[in-house]
Amino acid sequence: MILIILLILAWWFFYKKTYYVRIESVGNDIPTMEQLLKVELETTLRNAMFITKNTPFLAEGGGYFNARKIAKKITEAGGVANVKFFWVWSKPQVGVIK
Repeated sequence: MILIILLILAWWFFYKKTYYVRIESVGNDIPTMEQLLKVELETTLRNAMFITKNTPFLAEGGGYFNARKIAKKITEAGGVANVKFFWVWSKPQVGVIK
């Protein structure tokens, strides 16, 4: 019984729950970062350009493993990003962080 509960909780936190990627900076190679954000966040080039000009930025990353993959790719490209977790009752405002 405990194993079933643990499996359900793991499924909820790793696949069902939405995680967010906080992009602190994009580094020096702006064109490469724009293309990376366009592909990884599945957005338009205009939105990717907006993100690179307006950091820090909070973007929706999907499940835990997808958000972690996006943050890792941004870090490898020279930027600074990390995965953020928010509880169910606190719905974060996605966009520019002030």
